[in-house]
Amino acid sequence: MAADGILYNFGANAGHLEDITGMANAIQEVRGDIQSIFQALSTVYEGDGATALNQAHQEVNNMLDEALNTVVNTQKQAQDQQDAMQAMDKANAAAF
Repeated sequence: MAADGILYNFGANAGHLEDITGMANAIQEVRGDIQSIFQALSTVYEGDGATALNQAHQEVNNMLDEALNTVVNTQKQAQDQQDAMQAMDKANAAAF
């Protein structure tokens, strides 16, 4: 690579995009684990404790939703950029 050139390592980038997809899957797995914990706790608490537990569960679900949406949006934006750069690279190569 020339010192003034740009190298787009599409293969490595694709691997990183797969890593991001793995993060989304990990969030879903954690969500399942947390759901199981809250279900177990819900059999113990009554009254105000049950209400507070339910509220905490909703807050955790909202945080997980936000994290998952952020990861999915990041992956989509990165994939779109990767696709655009590959298309531009092919177009530029065809010009030679």
